[in-house]
Amino acid sequence: MVNAKVFTPIQLGPITLRNRTIRAAAFEGMCTNWNVTNDLINYHRQVSDGGIGMTTVAYASVSKDGLAFPHQLWIRDEIKSDLKKLADAIHAGGAKASIQIGHTGNMSKKSVTGFRPISASAKFNLYGPTWPRKMNLQDIKRVIHDFKKAVFLLKECGFDAVEIHAGHGYLISQFLSPYTNRRKDEYGGSFENRSRFLREVLHAVREAAGNQMALLVKMNMWDGFEGGITREEAYKTAQIIEAHGAEAIVLSGGFVSKAPMYIMRGKMPTRIMAKNISNMVVKFLVGVLGKVFIKPYPFQEGYLLCS
Repeated sequence: MVNAKVFTPIQLGPITLRNRTIRAAAFEGMCTNWNVTNDLINYHRQVSDGGIGMTTVAYASVSKDGLAFPHQLWIRDEIKSDLKKLADAIHAGGAKASIQIGHTGNMSKKSVTGFRPISASAKFNLYGPTWPRKMNLQDIKRVIHDFKKAVFLLKECGFDAVEIHAGHGYLISQFLSPYTNRRKDEYGGSFENRSRFLREVLHAVREAAGNQMALLVKMNMWDGFEGGITREEAYKTAQIIEAHGAEAIVLSGGFVSKAPMYIMRGKMPTRIMAKNISNMVVKFLVGVLGKVFIKPYPFQEGYLLCS
């Protein structure tokens, strides 16, 4: 039986959705050289035409050094007109326009960005594989400013909501998790310190969004392994997000550089991945030893509800 309430309007902070359905921020991979394309616009216009309450453009980076793929979106002034076309196309179909923004941290690729990856700590990332540079205080302030600048731009382009990606082992998650955060300063150690970067990003984003955009945050309930974010710390993370005025929390889990299959479920297709790796040493290690390092997680109905 269909719950009719799903098709009734709902208030999400400063915006009203025509119904309670939201297209989640699943990566489209439709950009070219980090730019908005007609394929991306047409895709979300079709989702909007289909009756969704709000559709979410996925996996956009707030800065060039936060990119992992050449077909990922990079939010910047040079593509302002195209971002506006994207938001306008979504609105034309009757839906609200949301966009997920973040920084991949140690999952960024120098071959894509031209920069060495950065992270909370200089801990080797086997899944990349990358050896990121530990962010200094100047780096931290700059990335926070990048988040704020991106939200200001998106607001000018007509987007109704922004979703901060603070999960899945990307940069904000790398600060939150003790697995990747080995810092000894005010951004490391205790949960209070490890959550400082998240709090500062949320403060900057809320300030930029003002009362014109809804704020959503994706966060981990659990990283998927011992030594990561605990469930108790996840509760505290949710309280921080609420305290900073977010209208909604997107609950998830898993860590791309340690437990990627916790969210996707199943076994990592390491042999197929190895075929597409050019570095012969990495190709061999992934093909032969990948399944040893990347734990499989069996699928079950409602697995996140059972976490």
